[in-house]
Amino acid sequence: MDSPTSATAPAAVKTDQTPAVSRRKAFVREASCHSSMLIAGWSDASSGPLIPYIQAFYGISYTVVSMLFVGQMVGFLSAGFLNGLVTERWGLGKVIAMGGIIQTCGYIFLIPGFPFPVMPCCYAIIGFGMALQDAQANTYIAILPNADYKFGLLHASYGLGALVCPLAATGFASSGLKFSHFYGISLGLSIVNVLVLLNAFRFSYRIDAVEPAPEGDGNSSDEEGAIELGTMAAPVETKASAEGVESQAQSGATTPASVKVLPKKQKSTLHATLTNKTVWICAIFILFYVGSEVSMGGWIVTFLIEDRDGGAQAGYVATGFWAGITLGRAISTPLNNFVGEKRVIFLYLALAICLEFAIWFAHDFIGNSVTVALVGVLLGPLYPVVMSLCTKVLPRSLHASGIGFIAAFGQAGSAIFPFITGALAQRFDPGVLQPVMIVLFVVQLGIWVFGPSVGKKAE
Repeated sequence: MDSPTSATAPAAVKTDQTPAVSRRKAFVREASCHSSMLIAGWSDASSGPLIPYIQAFYGISYTVVSMLFVGQMVGFLSAGFLNGLVTERWGLGKVIAMGGIIQTCGYIFLIPGFPFPVMPCCYAIIGFGMALQDAQANTYIAILPNADYKFGLLHASYGLGALVCPLAATGFASSGLKFSHFYGISLGLSIVNVLVLLNAFRFSYRIDAVEPAPEGDGNSSDEEGAIELGTMAAPVETKASAEGVESQAQSGATTPASVKVLPKKQKSTLHATLTNKTVWICAIFILFYVGSEVSMGGWIVTFLIEDRDGGAQAGYVATGFWAGITLGRAISTPLNNFVGEKRVIFLYLALAICLEFAIWFAHDFIGNSVTVALVGVLLGPLYPVVMSLCTKVLPRSLHASGIGFIAAFGQAGSAIFPFITGALAQRFDPGVLQPVMIVLFVVQLGIWVFGPSVGKKAE
């Protein structure tokens, strides 16, 4: 017999812990998160190999073509600040699917090859959709058991998409076909991604209050988490519902978590996220990290062509970099756990700085190509390690909004720093890529000194 509290809960609210959701459905949902990250990696990696062809087609400078990254930045930042609000209002299932649909719309207007000002606008649309998906995918993985390992696999999917794309883009553009038609492939993949997300989340999935805290999060308040995540359920705002809650309270029954609490709580959730020290430290770190990652992947081809006489084959070096990213994320979990998640980031960044100096001063195309791939292996684990730490140190009540904000806000780095790199390349030379990368790594080291440690809850 159903309890009195379950009678008022909306049927659409389901979690992977209820009997109504099978293990297969849970697997499909997790796989759909990998799908959205795969498309994100594909999209981020497409710009680098296409930049020379975009410049040639429109006759524009490095600075002007870098406006593509500015467009993405607008989309990413907008999603970063709106993600928490739209997730509370509509739930993870709707928001992640909406992100995929929005991203698909952006590709449609890139295919015809409209005048260049249209491209940054499309990139803003694509960036907004990507950031929403990124935030929701990270939030979903965070509630699963063994989240640290699964974060590594999730972001390895991003690296896989970024690995394959330069191969396809270089081959496509060098064949003589119009560069903009390549976005037709991106459109097709994005449509498949939307269908996968709709099938997995049914446009209705919400994180429920009964989700167990991830491993290592046992010190957070279950009661606080229940209040926060309960606000994400479908709101029941009618007078009858309010009277039902009141009558249950008078009779001693528990208020159902699916009933929307006062709007004041929603505002306090966003306020708590934006005033949390750990959220901002991790968000700024990810901002610089993603910026360095995409700057390397986006400008390494131009650097090797202009400064190392790499020719058309330089386009494939970007594939080596993203292959390194993927490999690093897939195999690094044992080392991360052995060294310690906070300490291992210092190790990876220190080694990456040494390799960047080698690329800067060694004028050998083959040697540079191999070293770029090794830098990718070192950078790969950083993102999933930070996200894993966040699940362990943030209060349970901030998991959904905090991790979502970090993921979406951090994506703006993939626009800001590639733009700055392009502007400096126009003013000086594409060789500025290496000193820019070194500066970004050093800044990340400085930020991470203040990073969170396991065993200490963020206030």
